[in-house]
Amino acid sequence: MATIKFNLRNTSTKKPTSINIDCLLPHKKRLRMATHLKIEPRNWNDEKQEARDKVEVALVRDEINTELSEIKSFAKKTFVSLQNENNLTPKALKHKFEVYFGKVTEKGQEVLDFYEFIDRFIQRSENRVSKSTLGTYKRTLQLLHDFEAKSKSSLDYEDINIDFYNSFMSFLEGLGHNTNTKGKQIKNIKTFMNTAVEEGYTDCNGHKHKHFKVTKKESFDVYLTTEELKAIEKLDYPLDSTSDIARDWFLIGSYTGQRVSDWKKINTDNLFELEDGLQVIKLKQTKTHNDVVIPLHPVVKRVLGKRGGEFPKNLSEQAINRLIKDIAEKAKIVEKISQKGNQPKNKLISTHSGRRSFCTNAYKTGMDSLAIMQLSGHKTEKSFLTYIKIRKEEFARRIANHVFFRE
Repeated sequence: MATIKFNLRNTSTKKPTSINIDCLLPHKKRLRMATHLKIEPRNWNDEKQEARDKVEVALVRDEINTELSEIKSFAKKTFVSLQNENNLTPKALKHKFEVYFGKVTEKGQEVLDFYEFIDRFIQRSENRVSKSTLGTYKRTLQLLHDFEAKSKSSLDYEDINIDFYNSFMSFLEGLGHNTNTKGKQIKNIKTFMNTAVEEGYTDCNGHKHKHFKVTKKESFDVYLTTEELKAIEKLDYPLDSTSDIARDWFLIGSYTGQRVSDWKKINTDNLFELEDGLQVIKLKQTKTHNDVVIPLHPVVKRVLGKRGGEFPKNLSEQAINRLIKDIAEKAKIVEKISQKGNQPKNKLISTHSGRRSFCTNAYKTGMDSLAIMQLSGHKTEKSFLTYIKIRKEEFARRIANHVFFRE
């Protein structure tokens, strides 16, 4: 039968030292490991295996001795259990003790509190998600810390429940966050919690309450029609002026469907000609890591042709966002958008409008949704269909020539 003894890690020190557990197993196998208890050697009674009855340790003596008794009782039960399983080994026993001392989970994972897990989650995500997504994770973590400081509370897994949800949403409301921004923070928190549960770090499920919802309000973002894009292309600017460069990069985005993060890395190395003579752009998307092959649109060919087959010079996203509004105004794209408080359309255009224009215009011409998604990088048709901007009347025109509507 296995035996258990407690001893001190360092008997010569005058400072508190760890009380270790020493288990002698059958066949002369043994396990030594530290408990979470500490005591000064002068206050330890090795013969009785307990803290001495001294004034110096009067406040903690009973607590230490009670815990030692509980550890010993746990050890005896574990010996019997593992022996019945024919598994009384140092490795199996160590795992049981680590679980008992809260060092690892039953699945053998390191025990992490709520914030430690989020930090680990973010570190692991660095090479798995885009920089923008990683940024939202970090922002959510900062907001949780800010919430904790304001509410003078301390958050752990069990605190992420419907009461937290209501308080946190009120906190975000106070910061002036809109419905979709609040929803994004809740979505990230649910992602953190779901992953922690899946990986065995917690079994708390307060985040699954039916009212712990990701709030979302359908936003209205503008796109440019093919006629409006033609008007922008026709504008006369000096070659390679900042307005010319901004205009041309916006056109490239509008006829390739790529995110601005992918515009920045496109160069002549991405240009290829297939065996049948088709000219294409090949690239790996930054956010999705998808490899895409995009036919070269005549507009993109004209943009390259202006520069002898070269792409425009680089220009920051901020500069393009600023200039494209003036460019659109010059192209007379100034209709009032009622969904945006009657703001003129040119004021609502950004680099992302190019990608949205590609998806919407391609869809309106009858291109298959899955084909567009293959180029744009949308993962589901549902997300794609909410992304494009098309009126019901336009949709009706799109399907009117389908065989179903013919005699």
